[in-house]
Amino acid sequence: MFNKGKISSDLQLKKETLEAIGYVFDSISKKSGWTWSAQLNESMEHFSSESEAVQDAWNNAGERTQSVLSIPAETWERMASKEQKEMILEALAVD
Repeated sequence: MFNKGKISSDLQLKKETLEAIGYVFDSISKKSGWTWSAQLNESMEHFSSESEAVQDAWNNAGERTQSVLSIPAETWERMASKEQKEMILEALAVD
């Protein structure tokens, strides 16, 4: 089911961070749901809500950041969203 509800303020900040590094969120129609794309990646599925798409894209950016900066998953998971945001911007910033 398609969900057009507003996203939380935390997810809005994540979305803005992701858009700053080139992620794009789109919903073509209610049937297709939400997707995201980035320079080197795109969502593998369609999401029923914008919130789900933003969270999946955040997870993708986190995995890419961990790889670029050699951050162990356990360390990443313990970081606050603000720390993760800073690391994502550092690792994935588009020149």
